[in-house]
Amino acid sequence: MHSISRFFAFILFVPAMVALAACEDTKTEGPTGDEITTAVIERFRDDPYAKVGHVENVTKTNSIKEADDETTVMVRYELVFDRSVADFAEDVTEKGKAAGDLDTVGDTVSEAIDLVKTKMLALKEGEFKAGDRRIVESEIRLVKSEKGWIYRP
Repeated sequence: MHSISRFFAFILFVPAMVALAACEDTKTEGPTGDEITTAVIERFRDDPYAKVGHVENVTKTNSIKEADDETTVMVRYELVFDRSVADFAEDVTEKGKAAGDLDTVGDTVSEAIDLVKTKMLALKEGEFKAGDRRIVESEIRLVKSEKGWIYRP
């Protein structure tokens, strides 16, 4: 009788261990979807198109683990244009006219440079207007920090 209960205990123990091992394998070691989205948005802030649009619908398409604390993530997202290059140019012109002190002039010059970059991209990739959407596929590097995965250029 005692050997039968050991047999049943063994039969119940093995599937339980297999189930636990399967759960452990599904544990996410890399960045979460939210961390990837945050990283893409953070990187987008330096993009010339950031002055005329925003990012939506970020999805991870693949990833390559470079090290325990570094991952390259392939992403796809929608670039949504909030305004046209002409609208951006009009804003820069108005700020330039209103510039009174040296700091304001410096900000206006910086925006004028962004305007030129945006116009060059529009010439290369095609014109756009407010409400237009473009699919962007890119790679982004994330490193693991004390507070999770973060974007690093």
